[in-house]
Amino acid sequence: MKVEEVKSIVKTQRISAHSHIKGLGLDENGFAIQAAAGLVGQEQAREAAGVVVDMIRSKKMAGRAILLAGPPGTGKTAIALATAQELGNKVPFCPMVGSEVYSSEIKKTEVLMENFRRAIGLRIRETKEVYEGEVSELTPVETESPAGGYGKTVSHVIITLRTAKGSKQLKLDPSIYEALQKEKVEVGDVIYIEATSGAVKRQGRSDAYATEFDLEAEEYVPLPKGEVHKKKEVVQVT
Repeated sequence: MKVEEVKSIVKTQRISAHSHIKGLGLDENGFAIQAAAGLVGQEQAREAAGVVVDMIRSKKMAGRAILLAGPPGTGKTAIALATAQELGNKVPFCPMVGSEVYSSEIKKTEVLMENFRRAIGLRIRETKEVYEGEVSELTPVETESPAGGYGKTVSHVIITLRTAKGSKQLKLDPSIYEALQKEKVEVGDVIYIEATSGAVKRQGRSDAYATEFDLEAEEYVPLPKGEVHKKKEVVQVT
């Protein structure tokens, strides 16, 4: 059996002429600092781009476009990339050059439409039933393999989730145990399990274990409040 790894379609960020730009370089009042965040000069254009960033954040730029005009080498691309850096990773930004549009195989309109689709971000908000809490017990129950032999299979998993209000013991399907292994869940982790799909999400380590080491890369989260079984609003960004 041949297993192929699917490569991501997201463009890799390479070192380029504008990779040093980290933002528009504005102060707290929206005025441009002469040299900041990788940009030098063009104070008026940077301040105008800062106004556009504020409009996008307040959701007042929907259905509108910005045209940056000027001679070559005046910093139009730099300001566009600085605007994207200022907005952050949650706002999709799709840079493209004129040479990408011209192709003997794909129509120009198709290339443009593909880039427009990449630049559209969807935020889906839905209410889901979840079991959330700190894992205080995780025990896989094994049975004899139905195929025979000496091997054993996991018939179900016993997991106990604890919150500030109480604890609950759950009996889970073996497929959810695979998801727990994939997320590397262990006792002391704070997780939530979706009741409908069985999807498992590890949120971090319980802050009760924060004093174990002086230095580590673990993210600590507080013990969840309320009941173990609850309705939670989940936001998906695509």
